[in-house]
Order: sequence, then structure tokens, then C-alpha cells
Amino acid sequence: MPSLPERKVGIVACSGEELAEGTVTRLAVFYIFFFALDFLIFSVGPTLLDSLLAATVHLILFTAVVKVFSARTYRDYAYLATLSFMMMLASAILTVGTLYLACFTFYVLSAISTLISYEVKRSVENSVRPPEGPFRVPAENRTAIEKALSTATVGLAAGIVILASVLFFVIPRYRTGYLTGLGMEAQNITGFSGTVNLGDIRKILRSNIVVMRVMVEGGPRLYQGVKWRGVGLTSFDGKNWYNDNTEQSLVSPASYQRYVIPHPTGWEMHRPGLLRYRVLLSPVSTDVLFAAAVPREILGRIRAVTQDQTESLHYPGHDYSPLSYEVLSDTGLPRPEELRGASNEYPEEIRRVYLALPDLDPRVADLATQVTASASNNYDRSLALEQHLRSNYRYTLDPAGIEPSDPIASFLFKAKAGYCEYFAAAMAVMLRTQGIPTRLVNGFQTGTYNRVGRDFIVRGRDAHSWAEVYFPKYGWIPFDPTPADPNPVLPGAFDDYLDTASLFWNEWIINYDFAHQARLALEVERNSRQFQQDFQRRIRRFQRQAIRLAYRVEGWLMSHKLLVFLFMLAILATLIGAEKGSSIAELRFRLEWRFRRRDRALSPAEATLTYGRFLKVLHQKGFRKPSSQTPREFAFSFLGTRLSWPVLEFTRLYNALRFGRAAVSLARLRALINEIAASN
Repeated sequence: MPSLPERKVGIVACSGEELAEGTVTRLAVFYIFFFALDFLIFSVGPTLLDSLLAATVHLILFTAVVKVFSARTYRDYAYLATLSFMMMLASAILTVGTLYLACFTFYVLSAISTLISYEVKRSVENSVRPPEGPFRVPAENRTAIEKALSTATVGLAAGIVILASVLFFVIPRYRTGYLTGLGMEAQNITGFSGTVNLGDIRKILRSNIVVMRVMVEGGPRLYQGVKWRGVGLTSFDGKNWYNDNTEQSLVSPASYQRYVIPHPTGWEMHRPGLLRYRVLLSPVSTDVLFAAAVPREILGRIRAVTQDQTESLHYPGHDYSPLSYEVLSDTGLPRPEELRGASNEYPEEIRRVYLALPDLDPRVADLATQVTASASNNYDRSLALEQHLRSNYRYTLDPAGIEPSDPIASFLFKAKAGYCEYFAAAMAVMLRTQGIPTRLVNGFQTGTYNRVGRDFIVRGRDAHSWAEVYFPKYGWIPFDPTPADPNPVLPGAFDDYLDTASLFWNEWIINYDFAHQARLALEVERNSRQFQQDFQRRIRRFQRQAIRLAYRVEGWLMSHKLLVFLFMLAILATLIGAEKGSSIAELRFRLEWRFRRRDRALSPAEATLTYGRFLKVLHQKGFRKPSSQTPREFAFSFLGTRLSWPVLEFTRLYNALRFGRAAVSLARLRALINEIAASN
């Protein structure tokens, strides 16, 4: 940075006083020791780099505050500008929300205005000449400067934003991994680990955070009722659901960034129902890959995909940063009559894992037996329990009477109200008492469809639990015993637009990389080709219409030859009249001048016609007005001649009529011209 003059500029702190130099020095020395404590103790992060970055940001903020209260010279101004830029740069690394865009826009406007004002003020104070302006009144000069400064600020800011946007989208971008995880504070969503306490999911059900966005192919009706499956849980100890077997098998990639998921049991017996969609997952504290059951393919910047014994998908290399991936799922299910005819003979592994139960209140099994007594097959038994829970129990996030020591029995016989986790757990346990293999699944409901962005917005409040029942030859079939929420959260009037802006920010700014550039280039190329084809098609259509119109015009002209001939004569006469200066107004004035004897006031438009007649009369007398002279100068040239008085009087009246809009009579001017014409 070039050296700046150490000239005091009289900055006044917010409190009205400046910090003394000794105070600033003592604060700086103190913060040297505090920085070490901040790095080692206060700014705790997942890595040392995170802690160092957070402590450095605090250091820059402290320095900026001290500079604001101790600035005395132009160099201090420059330091403050540099510090503000460093803070904005830190925000670019640590912030992934759309709020940064608004703050950055305000910063660009403020920075440009501040720097221009800074240079103007510094130049004025260093100048040997006093400040000048185009206006005599200082207030007008100030207003002009403020207007010019505002215009320059907005113009430069718009240019910077446009140029930066072009460079952002055009310059090749590659993810190298440096600093990409910094500032990505993962959202803590419970219920998606290997062990889940019954009731924990209520924490996220109260949250409005956006967990993921799902951009779908096809209309939203295809996704009605689709759930985004997360993790399956196999075992229940009376309070917690967990997985005994935590091993995960690696899914081999079929090609670059493309994984074909192994076929689950009974997949060939399902009806086809393929859905293709794209998931933009927010930073969350889980490695689960959410997808509609049953996922067949996954494509994305994913280094490895694993699958556990419940067919749940995981990304073990997930660093809790935003993640984007495409999924092809087969959501088709067997027909109810097929499931009713399914065998009751289960493999030993299925019976050992999915029929295990802890010691339960005997009323749970009795209630399950009572509800399923009229059913003759396991599918109808599952439907009967599902319908019983939906019809006889109430949905609430604040159930009263559920005992942590025995949540299932207290939910069924005491509280009779709860949220999805209790409904799904109760159904799973009751089905197991009837010898039907069942497991619990945690995931998310479909979400809210955004008609502007054309995507499903899945928030924390959409977290959901349901049961999956095993049918030999058909595999795992989902059942959802939870009734509808009586008080659903409805989106606001502008939520779709805000969510669309947030989707664009996350998709095309935060996650923008070379793959997005390639896709954007393809979109631009396809759209430009389509535009060119449409333009050529419209040109050809216009040419055909023009040819047809020309033929019709030609036919009309040939059938109205006389009318066309008269019309052309009228145009020719008009052109000849215009060439000679015989306009309608001039012709009317000539007729009034010659034949009308009654007096009237002339209009300013008729002043030129009157003066032309005046010059014509003088020309006949041998006097020609030079083009360099004004009417007044020409009139003064007659001084000492016999025409002096009428010429001067006529010129005075002419100027009063044309430029002063005074009332001048036609008779008066006519009399003066006649007097000039009659003189010898």
C-alpha cells in the first residue's frame, strides 16, 4: 500500500472521545496473550485450522473496533478499509447462507462510496486552491456532488456485480478441498445414528431448518406420499432402537461417480415405479444418504457408498458440507392381493433379528391379538394395526403421561397421544408379538412443494418414523400408522420465492463447480440453438406472410387504378406546394392579409410570416437584410433615412409579438408595411 500522509482528519469516535495512544498500545499487548487463549480454549473447532481461523477472525474484529475509536490519520482510514475487506473475505469462507449476499451487496455500495469520498476529501485538503463548484451557492454544489457520488457508486457497484458474476460462472472451478469444510457447521439432526432413544426425534420435529431439497423430474403428483428413507433400526430393548450389526458393505462403483445399488430381496416382485430426482443435502451431522425406497442408482461427487443390513445407504467420507447427488428409485409396491397370499415361513436370520423383543407389558401383546383377531393373513394384520393406531390415538408433540421406563405401554394405555416415533415403534413391537418380522425406519416425509423453484423443501419438522414389515418373496413393505398432524405448518405468501432464492444460492453459488459449468454450458448451447431455430422459423413465417400481403396489395391496386392515380396526384400536389412554401397556415394568412379588413391580434406563430412580407417589401425598395444581422440591427441601419420611423416601429412590434408575446394588431402592421411600400 502506498505511503499516505500522516495528516490528522479529526475522526470522532462514537462515544465522542478518541482512545489515547497508550491505551491502544496496552490493548494490543493484552490481546497478544488473549489470542493464544482464544485459539487454544475459546474458539474450539473440529480441527486446529478451524480454531485458528475463528481466533484470527476475532483478532481482525478487535483490531477494527480499536481502529474505529483511535483513527487520526488517512493511513488509519486505509487500515480500516483493509480490515473491512479481510472481514468480508472471512465471511465468504465461513458463511453459506443467502444473508451473505445481501451483506455483500451493501458492503460493495458502502465501500465504493467510502473510497470515493475518501479520495475526494484527501485531494481537497491537499489542494492549494480553495474548493470550487459550478454553482455559486455552496448547498447546490454539495447536492450536485452527492448526486454524482450516488450515481458513480451505483454504477460502479452494478458493474462490479455484473463482471464478478460473469467471471464467477466462466472461470473454471475445481474443488480442491482447501477451506471447503470451514464454517460448515453441521445441523444436528437426531434419529439417524446406529442407536436412537425413543422420543429423541421430537427435537428435530420442532425445527424449521432446511435439511434437504429434492429437485424432481416429472410432476409433483408422482411423488405424492413418497418418503425419503434414512436409517433402518432392527432391535428394541424397551427404551432404545439400535442395530446389533453395524457392519457396512461397500457398494462398488459401476462407473465414474455412479453406483448401482444391489437388488434387495423380492425386488423383482414389485411393480415398476421409477422416479429420478436430485437431492441437495444441507450440512447435517449424519452420513446417511436419504433416498426414496428402493434406490437403484446414485450419481454424484461421492467417493464411496456403503450399505448396512437394513438396506440404508451411507457416505462414510462425508465431511458434513453441502452434498448433491442424483438418485434413481423404484417406488413400486406389490399388489395387496399378492401380499395377502405371501407365505408365513420366514428365514431363520429374519426371525432371529426382527422378532426379538424385550420383556413387555403383557397388555401390549393382548391388544395386538385383539386388534388382529379378524385378519387371516399377515398383510391384513398389519393393516388392522396400522388403522387402529391411526383411528384411536392422537398426534401431538407434547404427549403427557409417557413414562421413559416403559414408553410403549404408557403410550398405548395411558397417554394415547404422541408423535410418529411412538406410533411406528408401537406398531413394530405389536407386530413382533404376533410373529411378524418388523423394523423401525427413520427418515423424512415428502416435504413442501415449491411451485416457483419446482422442488420439494424438506425441513426438520418433516422428520418421520414408520414401520417396514417383511413378506417372503416380496421383501420389506412400508406401513405408516401415524395420523395426520391436526395443526400443520402452512407456508407463507413469500416462502416459495425466498426458498427459490435460497435454492439458487446453494445450488449455483455454494456448490458451483466444473460439473455445474459443464451443465450450464450445455444449457446455454441448447437454449441458443433453440433460440436460433425459433428465430429462423419466425423469419420464414414473416417472409411467407409478407409475400401473401404483397400479392393482396397488388391485387387491390390493380382493381382500383383510378383511385390510386388520384391519390398519387394529390401527393404530387402536396409535394409541389411544400416545395414552394405554400403551407395551409401561410395560405390562410395571405388571404387574411389581403382580403380581411377587420382588425385582430396576431399570434406569435404568424410573426415570422409578417416579417417575411416586411422583408419582401424592403427588397422591392432595394434593401436586403444580411443574414448576419438581427432584426434590430437591420432596423438601426435605416436611421437618417425616410424609412427610419416605419421600419423601427415595425421591428419593435415584431419583436414584442414574437418574443414578448404582446398583443399586436394585424391592421397596425399592415398600415406600416403599406406606408413603407408607398414611400418614394
